[in-house]
Amino acid sequence: MKACESDDLSERVMVLEEQNARLRRSVARLRVYRNLAYRDPLTGLWNRRYFDERMKEEFSRAERAGLGRSFSVVVIDLNGFKEINDRHGHLVGDDLLKWVGSFLTTHFRSHDVACRTGGDEFMLLLPDLSAADAGNVINRFRAQLCQANLSRVVPVSLSIGSASWPEVSESCEMLVTRADAAMYEDKRGQLRCSRSRDYRTAA
Repeated sequence: MKACESDDLSERVMVLEEQNARLRRSVARLRVYRNLAYRDPLTGLWNRRYFDERMKEEFSRAERAGLGRSFSVVVIDLNGFKEINDRHGHLVGDDLLKWVGSFLTTHFRSHDVACRTGGDEFMLLLPDLSAADAGNVINRFRAQLCQANLSRVVPVSLSIGSASWPEVSESCEMLVTRADAAMYEDKRGQLRCSRSRDYRTAA
């Protein structure tokens, strides 16, 4: 190979390496923008936009696979959050939301999709979990929360509801509606139990 050809090849390699470096920087910037668009800034969890997109993907996969595939949606509401804010202040409230976010990511699988979808509302997308499996996971999570509350100054109370494919297969919106209804039923049940305990104590 002639010297001029060798120099030309070296220059082309340098140009390609520079272009590759610029491409990597562009990809890194895109990842930052994606996180800004899809992450909740307080908890670091995914937001509602990301949840809706992932659920549509999961729903589409389940439709193509038929009855052999399952997944579940979980809706979680932080009980008494307004009262906590009023009594302890918004900084404590923010810390509580961040704690719940961290607790969710710690106690569910790494590929489960944990999102903060509202002020004190969270959602989970649980791929490949049937209704029965989701129920078992939620019961285990409740027990873990009870254990964690033993060392907390401000205990965390959560209302939880779920819905699963293929039991609910009409639409993504119907899955969320059913899970939301189950969450409110759980909230009403906890309130009835609380009132019953208050009555027994007063008696």
